[in-house]
Amino acid sequence: MAHASTDAPYRPTAQFKPFEWVPGERLDPSRQSRAAFLNDARDAVQGAHTLAQLLAWDEDRRDAALSDADPAPLFDACQRSALQRFLAVSLALLHARIESQCEALTDQRD
Repeated sequence: MAHASTDAPYRPTAQFKPFEWVPGERLDPSRQSRAAFLNDARDAVQGAHTLAQLLAWDEDRRDAALSDADPAPLFDACQRSALQRFLAVSLALLHARIESQCEALTDQRD
């Protein structure tokens, strides 16, 4: 049975740290909340944009496959439908969060 060498260099274990577009750790609490929202919103919008592009590309690939010997699409109709619903729901949730943030800012001014 092998034993760990005591001469081996110390390697700290990696700690998970979520990616942040806007670092919030040095901001006051109200700005931390906005930074967290902006981080989530930016990720959601970029993901939605990428997914919409992928679905459009796959749709073109599907149409081409019907007419000649081009490769088959990546997604079947059920998968495409699920991804489109996911995209719609994600954007609806993001929209609701944006609206609540706008209302909160409007309420603060009143």
